[in-house]
Amino acid sequence: MHSEGRIFPITLDILSPIDTIKEYFFMEKTLNHTRTNIRRKCLVMKQPLMRRMIIATLPCIAASVYFFGWRCLVIVFVSCCGAFITEWFFVRKRNEPVSEAVFVSGILYALIMPPTVPWHVLIFGIVFAILFGKMVFGGFGRNNFNPAMVGRAFVYICFPVALTATWILPAQGPWGALGMWTSAGIDSITSATPMALVKAGQIDVPSLSALFFGRIAGTMGVTSALAILTGGLFVFITKTANRTIIITVIGTYAAANLIFALLGVAGSPGMLPALLGGGFLFGAFFMATDPISAPKTIQARILFAVIIGLCTIIIRTFSVFNGGLMFSILIANMFAPILDHAFARRKKRDRKSTQEAGSP
Repeated sequence: MHSEGRIFPITLDILSPIDTIKEYFFMEKTLNHTRTNIRRKCLVMKQPLMRRMIIATLPCIAASVYFFGWRCLVIVFVSCCGAFITEWFFVRKRNEPVSEAVFVSGILYALIMPPTVPWHVLIFGIVFAILFGKMVFGGFGRNNFNPAMVGRAFVYICFPVALTATWILPAQGPWGALGMWTSAGIDSITSATPMALVKAGQIDVPSLSALFFGRIAGTMGVTSALAILTGGLFVFITKTANRTIIITVIGTYAAANLIFALLGVAGSPGMLPALLGGGFLFGAFFMATDPISAPKTIQARILFAVIIGLCTIIIRTFSVFNGGLMFSILIANMFAPILDHAFARRKKRDRKSTQEAGSP
């Protein structure tokens, strides 16, 4: 007989040993077959956390279309398709669904691309991001680095002309580029972003209103601080992103820029322009807070965020690269497991010392 709610025999005296073994293995085979069928029927793994992150990126996607044209929306779509196909190619052999997190990676990667990014550069980058930033580590939940940043770093180094040489100005007028495929035109090409020109000392710092609303040249989804803050506040309030990392990254970077401005360091735009420009807020809300590649302990998260903030200002101010935040997040990702391990060992050692001190 079988007890209520059980699927394996528990009274061996009724069945012979051979019958019991047959029933056990037959049921195991059936259960495994059922699990496999369930996985096959589910093409995409439901992840509410990632779904909220996708919702949070919608203001940035809308801003990119408004300023630079509908080509930006197609860039996001192609990036997501490339990310999905790359992950599906690997998980299909294990009969596992594709994670919704892959769409987050595809969207974030697309939003940090120039509006005129060539299609082959876009595809090469997102395939590299998912393949070498995620799947080689074992897939979802095992990657040490932020996949979107891995893809961005790859194309930044391999295709520097496509990523840094030409930038288009945003469309003017109340309707922006809503009636255009792209805002690129003969008179709308610039050789560098405003923040890069400020660093080189060629122009003055853009107005705070231009940086806040986003009508400036730059990567397609991160020029508008207003759009970033709209989505960023959503992930902050709903706890979709870790609040400790967000506050510490912004606080560290703001304090460091204030000190640099007071000291008169060349190339420093000042605290508010640095926070609002260069896509820093986008990285603080959406990139640094990746739940997989970021640390898990509170102390490690604080130090992790401090590393990002300090490395960003050092790279942006003193190096030839303008993508300081990108390299800073990848550097911090590298230290995240070590920080978790170090603070976990320290906590264990302190607890052991407390127990020994309390014992008679």
